[in-house]
Amino acid sequence: MDKDINMEKIVSIILPTYNGEKYIKRAIESIIAQSFSSWELLVIDDGSVDNTKDIIVEYSSKDNRIIYLKNEANLGIQKTLNKGLREAKGEYIARIDDDDEWIDKDKLQKQFEFLNENPDHVLVGTGVIVIDESGLELFRYLLPEKDKDIKKKILGKNCFVHSSVMFRKDLALSLGGYGEDTAVKHIEDYDLWLKLGTAGKLLNLPIYAVKFTLRGGSISSVNKIEQFKKNINLAKKYKNKYPNYFGALIRAYVRIIVYGFILKSSIKFSLNRLIKFYKENW
Repeated sequence: MDKDINMEKIVSIILPTYNGEKYIKRAIESIIAQSFSSWELLVIDDGSVDNTKDIIVEYSSKDNRIIYLKNEANLGIQKTLNKGLREAKGEYIARIDDDDEWIDKDKLQKQFEFLNENPDHVLVGTGVIVIDESGLELFRYLLPEKDKDIKKKILGKNCFVHSSVMFRKDLALSLGGYGEDTAVKHIEDYDLWLKLGTAGKLLNLPIYAVKFTLRGGSISSVNKIEQFKKNINLAKKYKNKYPNYFGALIRAYVRIIVYGFILKSSIKFSLNRLIKFYKENW
């Protein structure tokens, strides 16, 4: 990276990882392949015991935009993300998980230009292609695009894919960053989007820019019922900031009932089709 570049105008990419050796090369290569080159990548190793460190050090030795940070003990995703926010030098933050991949080479460029040209907007995401652990596409979906449409739905549904977003760092920090208490554990991103939306406009670009890996043992899968219950508390927390509060509550309770029934039922069904239907309609 050019040492003379204005550090306020770079994008800081936060990549938290824990034992991520299986997929992390793919994530990093997708960042390096971006047409927008004014970035720094903060890889925060949350106490990995596999070969993650060696992989990152090899990349950082060849590209000084890649910075390796290590938590000596496992702090968890919430504190690790906030460490990234504090260490970031850029004006904007982009996020990617160690098992995801950016597939639109102009993703950062498009989001950077949009936020620069639209100072009233604070967060911009994209659509996503969902793949399994072998890389096979399961389904894809776009999310509500305009601020008005997002805010009609966001109290009842997370309208952003974490690995797709770019947002304003200083604003996020001023709002407290990612929540670190148990009330938002596993939904800390959703809570941050709701906070950011109280301070400015939100947008999703109508492009498929990210491949998201759906893993059976992932946090989002294992803790889905817990997430739905916590979503109810988020709706209550922000009910005076967004419309459709009662609709959000109804959606949340219906999801808990339906998902709980399916988990306990012996009825044969396609989990992938269920998730696809949920993402597109709920």
